[in-house]
Amino acid sequence: MKTYFSLALAALFLLATQSLTAQKTHSDYKKELRSFSGSKYITLAFDGAEALAKRGSYEESIDLLDKAVKKSKSLGNNAVTVIYFNKAKLIAVQFPNKDEYIKEIIKSFKEIIKRDPPTSMVTDGLELSNELIPGMSGKMKSEVEKMSQSFRSLLTAEQQQLAALEQEKKLNQFKKRDKEEAFLEIEQLKSERIRLEGLQVKLSETIQKSERQLTQRAALISKMSKDQANKEAILQFNLRMIDSLKFIAALDSFELVNQDRLIKEQESEIELQDSKLELQESTLQLQESELQLRSSQRRFFLMLSILGMLIAGLVSWMFLSTKKANTALEEKNDEVEKEKERSEELLLNILPQFVAEELKENQKVKTRMIKQCTVIFTDFIGFSAISKIVTPQELIAALDECFRAFDNIIVKHKIEKIKTIGDSYMCASGVPRTTKTHAIDAVSAAFEMVAFLDEWNKKREKKGLERFDARIGIHSGPIIAGVVGVTKFAYDIWGDTVNVASRIEGQSSAQKINISSTTYELIKEHYQCSKRGSISVKNMDDLEMYFVDHPIQHAALN
Repeated sequence: MKTYFSLALAALFLLATQSLTAQKTHSDYKKELRSFSGSKYITLAFDGAEALAKRGSYEESIDLLDKAVKKSKSLGNNAVTVIYFNKAKLIAVQFPNKDEYIKEIIKSFKEIIKRDPPTSMVTDGLELSNELIPGMSGKMKSEVEKMSQSFRSLLTAEQQQLAALEQEKKLNQFKKRDKEEAFLEIEQLKSERIRLEGLQVKLSETIQKSERQLTQRAALISKMSKDQANKEAILQFNLRMIDSLKFIAALDSFELVNQDRLIKEQESEIELQDSKLELQESTLQLQESELQLRSSQRRFFLMLSILGMLIAGLVSWMFLSTKKANTALEEKNDEVEKEKERSEELLLNILPQFVAEELKENQKVKTRMIKQCTVIFTDFIGFSAISKIVTPQELIAALDECFRAFDNIIVKHKIEKIKTIGDSYMCASGVPRTTKTHAIDAVSAAFEMVAFLDEWNKKREKKGLERFDARIGIHSGPIIAGVVGVTKFAYDIWGDTVNVASRIEGQSSAQKINISSTTYELIKEHYQCSKRGSISVKNMDDLEMYFVDHPIQHAALN
């Protein structure tokens, strides 16, 4: 009984342990991912996704794959393309052929195609899509065939020919392998046939040997004379008589033994009657003992049942408490993960992407010298006067609407916002990484800012509201860029280029783009400009200024 009770407890404990272990699998991977970033994060996410897929946890596997895709977006377009392809390949190999998982593969294929993938990846994508098509039917097959056609259209004629030659080579190798396997099978059949022929020869020899022995024995019998046959018959009769006498003697012995047995049985009967009396007395004592034993067993089983119920209740309570704690911990971890993602998004809104990555990895940002960039300043004319005749709420709402529009414009032209100072808006093109078209991008963005303000002011005038006309100044040159502050980070730029851009803006007019001669030399082939004089700058020669009139028609604007 104790053995059964121990086994029951062990089974309950093992069941609880297995249940807890099964619930930790997905959470463990998510917990480990919080300790990594960049390529290590993506590698761990893919390992976890593959392990979960092999165990049949497909939804949890896709969750880790999506996390890897999301993280890869901070590493650039090429990294995102590779991650999408690896996701599609893992699902195609490890997942069952269901529409919901085929849709994930198609979505990955679309992301790969629109990101201008390299030729090797196009070839691999075409091969993977062609492998999927034979096992599919219906709408999903049509979608995958479209993806295959899209991959095929990305290949040039020469690449298609190379791919066809490669497929033909693989087919020839496959056919060659089939011929070799068929030849080996034929050789094995020949060996088996030779072995069976040998066995048949041995069996024939054995049959012939048996037939010879039977023939010899029949010949011996036929050669015996009549006297010999009579002697043989008499001998056999005598042997049978001896056996009969032996049987009769055995019967006599058995009779004697039977009489002895009867005598002993009579004696045993007397002893048996005496034993019955003793047995009756013992039976009465045994019945009393059984009654006491049953009473003790009932009490024992009752106590054992109560103890088992208590232990089962304790194990269930521990299991439910642990499950509840794990659920709460997982929810807390999800909240921490969401807060972490929210803080990363906020950090990217404050700092350029690669600067934010450097700050997260090294806890500081290296100050950099940028040899060429273009700084833009805007400032609203008569802002102080306007602030006196409108309410603070209206003033801030108007500034917010303008600066939001400016933010969208500079993002479009890959220009970095530096800061706003009151009604002044400062940004820089070619920062934090310089570009060949930084001056052209800056002037293009400035034209869109002027166009926005013209349209916006028309709407305000119809409503009887004050106009917000801006001066815009642009100058190109070297700067120093870095992050300042400890409790509140700020990405900023310094140098004479910044000061000159501010002076150029102060010399501009309403809804005009005033640029320095340095910027003019960089854009003169793309924009028509008007020379308008010079200004003196401290520690520098006098700088010529130009108004940007309009784009030159034959030039292609960015």
